Amino acid sequence: MSQSNSDECFLLHHRSYGETSVIADVFSKNNGKMSIIAKGAKKPRSKFFGYLVPFHKLNISYSGRSDLKTLTSIDRNLSNQANTLTKTSYSLLYINELLIKLLPKDAQQEDLFNLYEQFLKKVNNDSNLELTLRHFELDLLDMLGYGFDYDSEIDNQKPIEINSSYSFVSERGFRKSNNSNFLGKDILSLKNRNLEEVPLKYLKEITTKAINSCLDGRDLTSRKIFRTIKQ
Repeated sequence: MSQSNSDECFLLHHRSYGETSVIADVFSKNNGKMSIIAKGAKKPRSKFFGYLVPFHKLNISYSGRSDLKTLTSIDRNLSNQANTLTKTSYSLLYINELLIKLLPKDAQQEDLFNLYEQFLKKVNNDSNLELTLRHFELDLLDMLGYGFDYDSEIDNQKPIEINSSYSFVSERGFRKSNNSNFLGKDILSLKNRNLEEVPLKYLKEITTKAINSCLDGRDLTSRKIFRTIKQ
């Protein structure tokens, strides 16, 4: 019989498997992103029924050595209910889809797990959603090795000058530009995560370009849905 393992996790996505079961992709503290099957989870009398919900920390036990683990027990903390406003809901779905696309499977990412947990707490505590999202995106890029140089120009490695203008080049960093109002002091604010001092227009443009580069042309369903809602 396979040994049972325990972990804390967050649900990223789940899909039906057969008539009564569910396969869930979770982000766990000790094992990173992994897939588990909850047998019979769609039956109302199942011990898993109604427990596989996003944006709440789940305490699970599972068994198995293959890529698909078997869920054996589950509990969750419902002390903080997630904000159900449309913009917040789809922003959270966007972050979950981003993690599904970018996280390697079965690789521990404890620092990122803690970052995600803090992100959810900030959202539930009515933080500035726009800045909270941008902050998470920048930290996510750094933790996964997609971050960029905030200190030097990409072409000549000269130090960033506070009062000079720059443009952002995906996958590389910042280049001097006469056609931009984005200044060196804004880059310094990005580095120090003083995002409230960065014009939102440029903040979103930079994170969008950087995330798109990591996705290698793959679109996100959550972005499409949110664009439809805004129309």
